[in-house]
Amino acid sequence: MGSPLELIKFNAQTGKFEVGATALATLRKVKGPIAVVAVCGRARQGKSFILNQLLQSSSGFQVGATHRPCTKGLWMWSTPQRINVPDGSSHHLVLLDTEGVDAYDQTAQYSTQIFSLAVLLSSLFVYNQMGGIDESALDRLGMVTEMTKHVRVRAAGASGGGDQGLGEHSPAFLWLLRDFYLKLEEEGGRKITPKEYLETALRLVPGTSAAVQSKNAIRTSISQLFPVRDCFTLVRPMVDEAALSQMDTLPRENLRPEFRQGVKDLMALIFQRAVPKRFGLQLMTGPVLAGLVEAYVSAINQGAVPTIATAWQGVAESECRRACDAAEAAYVANWKGGGEVSAEESELEARHQQSLEAARAAFGEIAVGDECIRKAHEARWMTAVASRYKDFRGCRLAEAAAAVNELLYKGANEVAKAVRGGADLLALQQIIASFVTSYEKAAAGPTKFQKLAAFLVETWPAAASQVLDRHAAAAEAAQKALQGEMAELRGKLSAENQRAEQAERHRRDMTNTAKSLHEQLNVAQQDAMRMRAALEQKSGAAAALQQELAGAQRDITQMQADMKQKSDAAAILQQQLAESKREIVQMREVLDQKSGAAATLQQQLTGTQEELVRLRTALKQESDASASFQQQLAEAQQDAARLRANLDQKTAKVAALEAQMSEVLVVSERKQASAVELADARVRAAQSEFQSKLSEMTVCGALEYFAGTLYF
Repeated sequence: MGSPLELIKFNAQTGKFEVGATALATLRKVKGPIAVVAVCGRARQGKSFILNQLLQSSSGFQVGATHRPCTKGLWMWSTPQRINVPDGSSHHLVLLDTEGVDAYDQTAQYSTQIFSLAVLLSSLFVYNQMGGIDESALDRLGMVTEMTKHVRVRAAGASGGGDQGLGEHSPAFLWLLRDFYLKLEEEGGRKITPKEYLETALRLVPGTSAAVQSKNAIRTSISQLFPVRDCFTLVRPMVDEAALSQMDTLPRENLRPEFRQGVKDLMALIFQRAVPKRFGLQLMTGPVLAGLVEAYVSAINQGAVPTIATAWQGVAESECRRACDAAEAAYVANWKGGGEVSAEESELEARHQQSLEAARAAFGEIAVGDECIRKAHEARWMTAVASRYKDFRGCRLAEAAAAVNELLYKGANEVAKAVRGGADLLALQQIIASFVTSYEKAAAGPTKFQKLAAFLVETWPAAASQVLDRHAAAAEAAQKALQGEMAELRGKLSAENQRAEQAERHRRDMTNTAKSLHEQLNVAQQDAMRMRAALEQKSGAAAALQQELAGAQRDITQMQADMKQKSDAAAILQQQLAESKREIVQMREVLDQKSGAAATLQQQLTGTQEELVRLRTALKQESDASASFQQQLAEAQQDAARLRANLDQKTAKVAALEAQMSEVLVVSERKQASAVELADARVRAAQSEFQSKLSEMTVCGALEYFAGTLYF
C-alpha cells in the first residue's frame, strides 16, 4: 500500500516552487537504479487514471469528476515498485503525476516550468491527450520550444549545449492518444502503426511563410527534444457519458473490451520503456533523484536556466560528500563493532583492512558521478579513515602498553614477594618462567618483548643477588653456630676429662685405703698369731686372753665388713671410671667427627664462596649481555626507523611519479618486507640469545641445592 506524496508544489504567496520533505526522504531511502514515469497533459483528461492502472489500484492518485484540476504541482507515489527485468537485473519504478498544463488558472511560464520539471526528472515521459494529433495538439506542445530555450545541457560556453545536446539527455517520449477514433491507414489504404502516425504528424510542413516556420519550429523542437519517441492509442472506454465520470469506480467488465485490452497493452509498453534514467554512465538512484529535484527547483526559483550537467554534477558532489560521511561512519562502526582487537600490528592491520572494505562498500553504495569526482571524494574519506586508524591504533597501543606495564608491575611484585618469602633460586626461576609464559599470552603490542627483556634484565639479577646474599648470610650464620657448638663440645670434653681425673684420683685413694687396711689386717693376723702363741704359752691366762681374743675377733669382723664395704665402693668407682672412659672415648669420637664435619663445612663454605664469586661474575656477564641485547634491540629499532624513513621517501617519490606507480610500489613493498623480515630476524635472534642465557642461569638451582644440603 501507499499514498500520493507532494513532491513539488507552488507557493502562490512567495511565487516560488517548494519541495516536499516527506517525498524527498522517501526517495533517499530507495537504493539502486530507479526509473521515473511522468504523466503530463492537459487538465481533466485522465492522467491520474493511467497512473492508477500502473499501480493496479482505483484509489491511488486522485481522479475527479469536475472541471477543476485535482492535481497541483508534481506528486509521486510513496512506495516505488520493484521491477524485475528478464536479464536478471532489477530497479524501482517511481510514478509522477503532474499538474495539467494549459489550465485556465495557469500562466504560460508556469505551464512550461511544470512541463520542464517533468521532462528533466523522468526517464519515460507520457504525454496524455484526447483525440488525434492535429495542428492544435502540436500547438499545445509549443511549450517544448520554450523549454529548449530555458534548459541547457551544460553551462554557457561549454560544448554540448543546444537542442541537439538536450535530446541526448531527454526521456523516452510516449504520446498517448485517448478516445482515439480515427483509422490508422494511409490514403492508399495501407494500415500504419501509431508510431508511424506520430512520425507523419511531425513531418515538416512545406513552405516558407512565418506561419509555416512557426509550425515547423514546434515539430523540430519535439523531434530534437525526444529522439526516442512512440505513440499509443486508446479507444473510448464506454459510450455512456455520465458513467465516464465514475470510470475508476466501475467494474472493469463495464468497460469496452477493446479499451481493457488497450490498457493492458499500454501497461506492458510503459513497463518495457521505463528504464533507469542516466547521465552519461551515471545511473539515477533515489538519492540522486531527490538531489536533482532540489537542484532544478532551486535553479527555477532563482530565475536561472536549469543546466542538466551542472545539476547532475552538483548532485554527484552532494551524494559523494554524503558517501564520504557514510564511509567514515561505516569504518568506525565496523572497527568498534568487531569487538576488542589485539594490539598486534597484524591484527590491527587486519581490522583496518576489514573496516576499509566496509567503508568502501558504504561509499560505493551511495557515491555517484564521474570517475574523477568519485576518486576525489574517495581520497577524502581515505584520508579521514587513515586519521581514524591512526587514532584507533594509537589508542589501542597505548592501552596495550598500559596493560603491559600493569603485567610487569604485578610480575615485579610477585618476584619481590617470593624473594621476601625466602624462595631459592630454583623457585625464583620457576616463578619468572611461569610469569614469562603468562605474559606472552596476555601481553600485546610491538614493545611487549622489548619491555619484557628490560624487565628481566632489571629484575632477575637483583632478585638473584638478594637470594645469593641471603644464602651467604645463612651459611655464615651456620658456620658461626657450628663453631659455637664445637666450642661447647670442647668445654664438655674438658669437664669430662676433669671428672675422669677426679675419678682416677678417687680410685687411687680407695686403692691406697684398701692396701692400708690389708696391711692392718696382716698386722692383726700376725698379732693374733703371736697372741695364740702367747695363749699356748700362757695357758694360765686363757680365760682372760679368750675374752680379749673374742673382742679382737669382733674388731676383726668389723674391720672386714668395713673393708668389704670399701672394696664394694671401690668396685663401683672402678665401674664408673670405666663408663667415664667409654664416654670420653665416645666424646673424642664425636669430637673427631665434629672436627671432620667442621673441616668439611669449612671446605664447602670455601667452595660456596668461590661459587658465589663465580655466579656474581656470571650475573655481571649476563647483565652485560642483556645490555648488549638492549643495544641490539635499539639498533634493530633504529634500522626499522631508517627503513621506514626510506619507505616514506619512496612513497613521496611515488606521489611525484604516478606514471611509474606500479613499479615503485613493488620495489617499496619488497623493501618494506625485507626490512620487516630483518627486524623480525633480529628480534628472534635476540629472544633466542636471551632464552639461552636464561637456561644457563639454571646452574643457580644447583647452588641452591648445595646450600640447602649444608643447611640441613
